[in-house]
Amino acid sequence: MRQPMTLAAIALGVAGPAFAQAEDGAWKATVQVSLAGSFVEAEDPAVPAADGLMASALLRVSRSDTFDNGLTLGWIGAVRYDRDAPTRPAFAGALGLCPATSPGCPASGGLAPVAPATGLAIGGTTLDEEGFVAVETAAVTLGGPWGEGSLGLDSGAATLLDARAPTVLNRVSAYSPGLDSTGLSITRARNDVTGSSAKASYLSPRWLGLRVGLSYTPEANQRTADFDPDAGGPGLVGAELENVWEGAVSFARQFAEQNLRVRAAVTYTSADAGSGVSGFGGYEAWGGGLELEGEGWTGGARWLSSNNAWAAGNGDYEAWEMGFVRRTEDGWRFGLEAGWAEDRLLNLEGSSWLAGVAREITDNVSLGVAWTVAEADIPVPGGLSVGHRNASNDGLLVEFTVRN
Repeated sequence: MRQPMTLAAIALGVAGPAFAQAEDGAWKATVQVSLAGSFVEAEDPAVPAADGLMASALLRVSRSDTFDNGLTLGWIGAVRYDRDAPTRPAFAGALGLCPATSPGCPASGGLAPVAPATGLAIGGTTLDEEGFVAVETAAVTLGGPWGEGSLGLDSGAATLLDARAPTVLNRVSAYSPGLDSTGLSITRARNDVTGSSAKASYLSPRWLGLRVGLSYTPEANQRTADFDPDAGGPGLVGAELENVWEGAVSFARQFAEQNLRVRAAVTYTSADAGSGVSGFGGYEAWGGGLELEGEGWTGGARWLSSNNAWAAGNGDYEAWEMGFVRRTEDGWRFGLEAGWAEDRLLNLEGSSWLAGVAREITDNVSLGVAWTVAEADIPVPGGLSVGHRNASNDGLLVEFTVRN
């Protein structure tokens, strides 16, 4: 972290004389609170669903000042309170009952490995965590005709320039969920293994619809509400990723005659494994996404392929997300979402889907109802080999959101 901070100090010092006679900005604060009542039933006690009420509250504070030379200096801070499924805070957790000491179960140095792409494991102690607070953003940005640079706790280029499938609700989803009502979702096609860990990023201007981005993260260790890059616990071991590079190419264009907006992206991530535990090696992941938006509808898909930083064989993780949302002029949203993922490191495969409807009651209040299902083949030890049993959690949920 010392090197990026030093570079930022030099950059600000060189540009300092240009930061005169700024157009005074104003601090802006936005708040969004989502409450989700979960009525999802769990068929397998090894993978319990969320226990009733889930919640998410985000406070974001920002300010920007524009200077005579056209440069804009921005300050962004955000903190979130989340109460997710107790066994799956920040998407991480242990699924299944396959300890590293059992024959056939994945092991690294006598411990159960944590998949870097998701933060999931199939051994170790099952989590039971109530609500927690996480810093989502604490960064300074500098923008101009050459693009925008940022330094601090923030998402990386592969996330900022991503293209993704739409969701009908705000925080609950069938894929890459902010809140997982089933406690069983394994689909996460977001190409992001750093969360909001301290990083330096650059995003170019958009030329002819194209924009590129690059990020560097010295160490992936900052937990956010939706992902924990340093997930661990008793009996678990992670890759401890460091020197993480993220790159992305984004394309966006509005086709007026067809009344169609297209957005697409290709993302890439590479990192070193700092744990030194046998089995782990360099991390690499490719991602792609497509969004299509027409009059009253939005559709999209996203894909991720990662080697899970596993050098002791095939430990690849692959995930697909697809969604379609129909909007009406009077504020209704109807949506269908589906996701699928396979993790060969954890010997885990699963799918999930959600069908829902939401309504913008006012500009500041929305209400949604959905039926959701998640299934996974959970590995379990069986003598000298590993077997599987199918777990399925499904049920109704209600989400209520208020924003300023």
